Amino acid sequence: MNQTADLVARRKSIVAATMEQIKALIHKSGVNRPALDEVKDLLAQLAAEDALFADSEFPTPTPEQVAKIYLLTDDQGGEFSLYLISVLPVGPSPVHDHGTFAVIAGLDGEEENTLYKRLDDATDANKAELVEDAKVVLKKGDAIAFMPQDIHRICVVSDRPTRHFHLYGKGFEQQTDRLEFDLQAGTAKLAGGSFIPVDDSRRVL
Repeated sequence: MNQTADLVARRKSIVAATMEQIKALIHKSGVNRPALDEVKDLLAQLAAEDALFADSEFPTPTPEQVAKIYLLTDDQGGEFSLYLISVLPVGPSPVHDHGTFAVIAGLDGEEENTLYKRLDDATDANKAELVEDAKVVLKKGDAIAFMPQDIHRICVVSDRPTRHFHLYGKGFEQQTDRLEFDLQAGTAKLAGGSFIPVDDSRRVL
């Protein structure tokens, strides 16, 4: 087996083993913060194998692209979707939730997560009163987890693109309940699926 084939085989093996552990954990414990803390540890361990996910294999975006989303694996129907996402330092994302659990682990670069607390009772689907709760900078080796209705925005704060793993209970295209929030207007709206094309040409599983 040549060096390239060996790298591909090792990448497939370690992704498969990690995802088997994650799925078993969620199926046993459900989606809750203690379970997601364990998922964080598993995804951080995968991120430690950064040589298997080099820029030569998963190129960072061009200035025209802004971001690259590589689908590594998912289950039928988009469940347990694992992506490698690289984003240029171009400013913050919209404030949003995902409508499903999310875990992010850092490979390279620094990403600031601003976390928000919702003060209203969410009975009006179009209204939302949010206050900033905390800021967490995600760096290489770090991981952060979100419950389905946790709200955040991200912003690249390093001078180079981020390269992070993003794991979701449902893939971007299936996140039809995802909300985006306008802080000044105090409004919420359905955001739908991903607005950035997903590259599945480097799919591992």
